[in-house]
Amino acid sequence: MKKLGLILLGAVIAAPGAAYDHPPGSHAIREAYFIGASNYPQGLAGYIKSLPVPNTGAHVAEMEVRTPFAQVIVMSHEHSVGYSAQQAAQDYRKNPDTIQVRVQILNTATFALDSPAAAAQSACRGAQRMNSVQECFRGFRFQFSQGKEIKPKTSYGVPVNFYTGHGISGSIGGNIWFVFSTNDVASAPLRVTVYTPDGQEVSAEFDLAALR
Repeated sequence: MKKLGLILLGAVIAAPGAAYDHPPGSHAIREAYFIGASNYPQGLAGYIKSLPVPNTGAHVAEMEVRTPFAQVIVMSHEHSVGYSAQQAAQDYRKNPDTIQVRVQILNTATFALDSPAAAAQSACRGAQRMNSVQECFRGFRFQFSQGKEIKPKTSYGVPVNFYTGHGISGSIGGNIWFVFSTNDVASAPLRVTVYTPDGQEVSAEFDLAALR
C-alpha cells in the first residue's frame, strides 16, 4: 500500500496545460481515495500554503484550495476506517462541483478575534461553526481573482480552539471557508488576497492548471 501511495502522489501534479478534475471521473475519485487512505497529508502538498507571522496584527497563517480531487482525498482520510472508494464517490456527489478555499487567521500578542472571556453566543464562538463569520471578521476583506475578481457563492467560519484536559478552553483564531462553483473557476492561477484591519495585504497563488 505504501508503494501505491507514492505512485499515486505523482499523479496529483498534473501535466503542463492540464486542468483540475471537474467533475472527477470514477478513476480520479479512486486515485484520490487511495491517496487519502495511504499518503495523507503529503497528497495535499501544493494545495496548502503557510504564511509567516507578522510583526504586529492578525496572523493570516494558512491558505488552502480544495479542488474536487482534493476534497475526495480529505474525505477518504477523515473516514479511513471501513471506508471504500464507492462510499467516497457517493459522498462527493452529495455536494459536487465546488472549489473550496480556506483562510486561517490566528490571534497574536497584538491581535485577537475574540476575548478569552467572550460569551458562548459571541460572533466568533460556536460548537461547529461560528455564530456569525461576517461579524467575527469585521474589518477584514477577502479577494479572489483569476484576471478578474470572482465571488464565492457562500462562506462560513469554524473556530480554531485550544483544548485542555477539561475540554475546550478557548479560541485562538478561525478558519474561514469560501465555496465557489466550478463553473466560475477556470483552470488557471487563482490568487487569494486578505486585507487585514491593520493594513496588511497577504496573498497566495494556486495554479489550478498544475493541480488535480
